[in-house]
Amino acid sequence: MIHVNVSQSKEENRILHIMIMGHAGFGQPGEDIVCAAVSALAIGTLNSTERLLGIDLKPISDEKDGGVLAWNIPKVDDPILDEQLQLLMKALVESLKMIEEEYHEFIQVNV
Repeated sequence: MIHVNVSQSKEENRILHIMIMGHAGFGQPGEDIVCAAVSALAIGTLNSTERLLGIDLKPISDEKDGGVLAWNIPKVDDPILDEQLQLLMKALVESLKMIEEEYHEFIQVNV
């Protein structure tokens, strides 16, 4: 199962950290549509953050020990840029929740 842990501040409703761990087990390696969807969303969001906003979130990853992808989301001094960064992270979380709705036995999203 894929576990997605999202940390956010209660007072500001800001996403502070995202960690994605595990493998879905929906299909054979290379044919697992749940893993592929989660990976595409996460990597796409990280790449978009860097290309569109110029912010490198410096994710850590470990494919060997259960599959881990994690990153911190800093507060950016520019309020507009900070809002855009948060919007990208919130869009990722909502997309992952939509996958969870359809494939709840293969992915769990905890906020």
